[in-house]
Amino acid sequence: MSELYASSEPGADAVYDNLPAVLAALFDSLTDEEPWSTFLDALSAASGATWATLILTPGAAERPGIILTPGADPSIGQDYAARLFAGDPFTGLPEGKVMHFRDFVSDDTLRHNAAYRAFLTETSSDEVIGVDIGEASGLELRLRLTRDVDQPPFDRDDHARLESLVPHLRIALRLFDRLAADKMEQQIYAGAIAQMAVGMIILDREGKVIRLNARASTLLSEGDGIHLSGDRVTFDVSAHARHLRDTVKAGDLAAPVTIRIERPSGRGDLLLVIGGANAPDYVMASGGPAFVLFLNDPVHPPEISADAVRETLGLTQAEAATATAIASGASLANAAKALGVSLNTVRAHLRAIFAKTGVKRQSQLVHLVHHSLPGLSRGSAAPPAADSDA
Repeated sequence: MSELYASSEPGADAVYDNLPAVLAALFDSLTDEEPWSTFLDALSAASGATWATLILTPGAAERPGIILTPGADPSIGQDYAARLFAGDPFTGLPEGKVMHFRDFVSDDTLRHNAAYRAFLTETSSDEVIGVDIGEASGLELRLRLTRDVDQPPFDRDDHARLESLVPHLRIALRLFDRLAADKMEQQIYAGAIAQMAVGMIILDREGKVIRLNARASTLLSEGDGIHLSGDRVTFDVSAHARHLRDTVKAGDLAAPVTIRIERPSGRGDLLLVIGGANAPDYVMASGGPAFVLFLNDPVHPPEISADAVRETLGLTQAEAATATAIASGASLANAAKALGVSLNTVRAHLRAIFAKTGVKRQSQLVHLVHHSLPGLSRGSAAPPAADSDA
């Protein structure tokens, strides 16, 4: 059996032979494309387990948030999550305490849980040890090590070896919870900015472009008064370039700086707002975000997304397409033509929209759409449609 650690003498406190590698895999894996997976690989190899399984779940959830068993058939985990997770008898272990399956689950319990008993028989064995760890946010980590029936059973030393990882697993779980929350928050902000059709350009402290979103990429590629040249934002007007350069050189921004960019095409001015990223010095020193540029086209508001209308107002796809057309200024006849349906169909959709949203006239619907979606309530609304009560 591969040893997690070796004792200098029987009964002495154990010391990991390969603890650095196991812990490195644990913390490195948190930022991987598939978090935790490389750690589970390292742990199963180090502990002589056939399988190492990790389950992350919100408290009292009926399905796991994540279930990982590297090397196993993914359909097994999917089957467990769908049919057996809620009735798994090997859960609710004493917090932070390693338990053996047979010490925790009685024979009587297994006799009354035929589905789980069959799952054990078909997929592995009941030679399983595990530990449950909870986070204050309600996130719970369940770690299970399994050996095949032809392998040596887990002993007390195996329990102690796994339990010695518990303090590190607590830290890893807190970090993972924080990383996941931060990532979700970033996605929310990015989605809101995208919905408002605002270009966002992130610069380091030298003024080099680190990242930009799709809207910024589109506006810069047009080369209409502002461009992207290599990793630098450039302008047709040298005064604008000097303004940005001086702002970046000055470093700290007491307040955002706004530059109005004239577009040679005559399509109307762009607005560029320069703000500080408010990042710690050590982040900026490493080439991280130092400034953020917001690029906005106030003359041409964002197009209304039918998907956003559907999700926000709870409409069907056809109803959302109708509402979007009307909110964009189309008459009922033009909406019918654009959607390839009859005028009566559009009127039927409109009546359904009225019933679901509580509005009674087209003008109210236009107002509702433009004030329900971020970025569409800045005053550049569509031309008023002829009112109708459908």
